[in-house]
Amino acid sequence: MIHGNQQAAELAARVAALGAPRGVSGEGAGLAQLWLWLGHAERARAEAERAFADADLRGDEVQAGHAQAVLSALDARTGDLDRALSRADDAIARLRSNDRLADAAGVMLDVAEALLSRDGPADLSAAAARLAEARTALSAEPSGAARDRLRLLLAWARGATGDVDGAIAELEALEPAASSARDLAWRVHATLAHLHELRGAEVHARRSSERAMELLEDLATALPREAREHFWLDPRRAAARARASGSARAAASSAASVQGEPARDGRWARLLEITKRLAGEHELDRLLERITDSAVELSGAERGFVLLVGEDGKLAPAAVRDAKSPDDPHVVFSQSIAEAVQIDGEPIVTVDARADGRLSEYLSVHKLMLQSVACLPIRDRSGIVGVLYVEHRVRRGRFRSGDVELLLAFADQAAIALSNARLLGENEKKRRELEAANDALEKAKDEIERLLVARTAELDDARRELGRARDALRSAHDRHGIVGRSEAIRRVLAIVDRVRDASVPVVIHGESGTGKELVARAIHYGSSRARKGFVAVNCAAIPEQLLESELFGHVRGAFTGADRDRTGVLVQASGGTLFLDEIGDMPPKMQVDLLRVLQDGKVRPIGSEEDVLVDVRIVCASNKSLRDQVTKGLFREDLFYRLSVVEIRLPALRERREDIPLLCDHFLATIAKREESTPKRISREAVRRLASHPLPGNVRQLEHVLMNACVMVEGDVIEADDLALLGDDFRPSLDVAPAAASFADEDDADDEGDDVRSISGAPPANLEEWKTLERRKILEALEATNWNRVRAAAHLGMPRRTFYRRLKEYDIL
Repeated sequence: MIHGNQQAAELAARVAALGAPRGVSGEGAGLAQLWLWLGHAERARAEAERAFADADLRGDEVQAGHAQAVLSALDARTGDLDRALSRADDAIARLRSNDRLADAAGVMLDVAEALLSRDGPADLSAAAARLAEARTALSAEPSGAARDRLRLLLAWARGATGDVDGAIAELEALEPAASSARDLAWRVHATLAHLHELRGAEVHARRSSERAMELLEDLATALPREAREHFWLDPRRAAARARASGSARAAASSAASVQGEPARDGRWARLLEITKRLAGEHELDRLLERITDSAVELSGAERGFVLLVGEDGKLAPAAVRDAKSPDDPHVVFSQSIAEAVQIDGEPIVTVDARADGRLSEYLSVHKLMLQSVACLPIRDRSGIVGVLYVEHRVRRGRFRSGDVELLLAFADQAAIALSNARLLGENEKKRRELEAANDALEKAKDEIERLLVARTAELDDARRELGRARDALRSAHDRHGIVGRSEAIRRVLAIVDRVRDASVPVVIHGESGTGKELVARAIHYGSSRARKGFVAVNCAAIPEQLLESELFGHVRGAFTGADRDRTGVLVQASGGTLFLDEIGDMPPKMQVDLLRVLQDGKVRPIGSEEDVLVDVRIVCASNKSLRDQVTKGLFREDLFYRLSVVEIRLPALRERREDIPLLCDHFLATIAKREESTPKRISREAVRRLASHPLPGNVRQLEHVLMNACVMVEGDVIEADDLALLGDDFRPSLDVAPAAASFADEDDADDEGDDVRSISGAPPANLEEWKTLERRKILEALEATNWNRVRAAAHLGMPRRTFYRRLKEYDIL
């Protein structure tokens, strides 16, 4: 029941607040006193004996005295009064020797109460002597709980000597002072009931007995549910309960409870019948009605509610039973009490709600003028799913402890029935959904069979179309897909033809946009490896942390985020070609790993312990000179010689200007085919302008310029002014003759082998020279506009964003 020091301390604090004897705490002899007050004799004895042994070993006389006092009280309750007196004397001596007179007086009062309970002539004299000693010890304390208890026992002893009226007067005078301590107050009323019986005042006796039971019920319900198990096993409480019942049968039932056997009456048998009836009800609404009706029937309440927790976490009435208004579903109840039970998970039972200090702040209690209320949690495996609420607005003291235990048991059975009904309801819903799904599957099956025939015919057509596309693709790759008839391109194609069937590594050098990947594909698709895959990887575009995984792959769990196996591109390209673009930017560690693969022909995925054999041809590309990179120490020399078996240098477009007309023709046809439109033509002046421009982006820039012109030009002919060539407006006066005659010029159509003319002027020799010239013209424009950047950009005919980018690139501003 108590699983730790903190829980014991919390329970001890709650018990002390109810007016328990001084000394109750969560450790040592105080814990034994706590068990004694709760009625758990066995646990109290075990804790007291342990506390006494520890205190005796440490020489702690105070703790030893308290432990002996607990053992004395336990001996008295079992009838061994002689041993109880001996232990009490020992406890009193230890406490007195340490000036703990108030604590010693408490033990004297325990002894006096035990003697008075035995009710013998000699016992009465001994009790009087003990009370006199206690009064002397408490002389320094004019008031307090011990002093009030002394007055109670003195009145008891006075009544035992025959002065019943005087004893009653003394107790009635004590009653206001004891009202704040419920543990003492119920004893006062129980003693009054006994004295009234001696005087023959049955009405007063019954009234005092009922008041004592009300106070005891309050004490019991104020305790945690698990702490109530032994509360009624205390002989004094059992006797008070038996007296309040007013019948021999109830007294026998209380006596049985003292021995550990729960009292039973006809309502428990009725509960069994109700439980069976609830178990047979599977429809949720009818079940809720039965639960409510049964709760009212069992408790004899005026009204009853079942409140269930909704999706918003709030309680709402699911079933209502009002004896006066059975057809009114909107009767009100104390929302505050119900919510308190939902939050705390503890039942609230009160015999007078408006006088109950726990509920005094609840406005709904006063507004509804509630008297007897019992509200209990309904729990299932998921927690509290609702509360069972019954009340009686007219009669006080309607619900007693037997009702609480009965309703708690009923609430548990109701929770089980509700859980079963909901589960059955969910299963029925799923069954209906499954039947609907099966019907839909049957319909889908028929539709699939109908479509299968049609798809088979379409698949045959697709196979034939795929064959034609494959033939067309093979034919395109047989020509390598490379456009140009210049001497530089012919040399490149000659090298491609020589190396395509040899599985040697190839390094392709060239500026960005010259078509390095196109040449790599030409090598692959012209070789015997064309049936296998061509895999391209840009080493500069992949972060260094991911490049290793990209190349070699990894196994699941190799690193954070590796939730599945991944095959590296070296394995994917096995039997085919792996194209490593921008190889010069590969990190040094990857260079080492790649060299090992080239040497061994094996790949080990990250996190794996097994090597994978690969047969892959490596084709690399770089816009930087790998030889320069080796000289600078940025590229491994041994890897360079492994890769540079064959080197192919791709010329920049400015080095093969005679190919520009052919490229224009090719791109315009490709764009028209992609857009499903008529190909546009390009004028001779436009070709001349393209030939005179450095085109730093090479073939890629040329393609994009033509795509822009095709989109922006409204007519069928692209003129020189339609070309978006940045920087062309401010180049120096270069008398540039046409680099090539327009391929649209019919006069030159017969001159198939000599359709390229020489350039009479001298354009910039290279990109660096062109950039130097562009920087100078920007500075001149800024000087001419008094360094107004907006006007300078307009003067040059350059878009403002491009102009600002050039300023940053050339470090002008």
